[in-house]
Amino acid sequence: MTTSGANPARAPVPVSIWEVPEYGGRGPRPRHSRAAIAAAAVNVADAEGIDAVTMRRVAAGLGMGTMSLYNYVPSKEHLVQLMIDRVSGEYHYPGSPPAGGPEPRAAILDLARQGRDITRRHPWLPRVLQRPPAFGPCVLRYVEYFLGLLSGSGLDTGAKMEVLGMVNGFAISYGGVQAALAEERARTGVTEEEQAAVQVASLVSAAASGRYPQLAAALAGPPPPPRDADEIFDRCVLRLIDGALG
Repeated sequence: MTTSGANPARAPVPVSIWEVPEYGGRGPRPRHSRAAIAAAAVNVADAEGIDAVTMRRVAAGLGMGTMSLYNYVPSKEHLVQLMIDRVSGEYHYPGSPPAGGPEPRAAILDLARQGRDITRRHPWLPRVLQRPPAFGPCVLRYVEYFLGLLSGSGLDTGAKMEVLGMVNGFAISYGGVQAALAEERARTGVTEEEQAAVQVASLVSAAASGRYPQLAAALAGPPPPPRDADEIFDRCVLRLIDGALG
């Protein structure tokens, strides 16, 4: 009989890879660094997709046995943590974050654009972020910089973290969708214009059915000025920022 509310089969929450010492105090220095291992795993994911990233595959790419890789990285979960932090190191920061005035707004938009572009380069990123976060040094640098941008906003800590989550989450999601659409175009030969035309035709057909009066009313109005995907992205991010900062 088990105690009410207890789950003896529950797996322990894995510790962060950064809580595990990289080097022991004795013996020769290991041949491979965590940075090199993360880079190798990212290269596999970029070329073949995240499902191709296995301990065996990464170990082979580094010229070592699978069990040897476990001496450096205790689990696949830890390997993914290293990968996330590796691509988070692709952000560029101009210097001390500006506090107050219009500069934080522009700087947050710049971070969002970078997050979108990082995800375009690494389209597997949204999928691996669907897990409890582990804060590596590159992720912490991003958090530190972003919070510095909000230091003059008057928001409390919780609200600041919510703004960070909204902007970063939207940027990564948007970049992931763009990467998926680009992959489909490359696979099928369908153009971006053809993709957009199919979406518009679907909305027009739904509006004509009479079941969606609000959609029909929206489509009956004057069409919005033409904007490309990056312009739409900027407008959405700025709405998030302005709504959050008041």
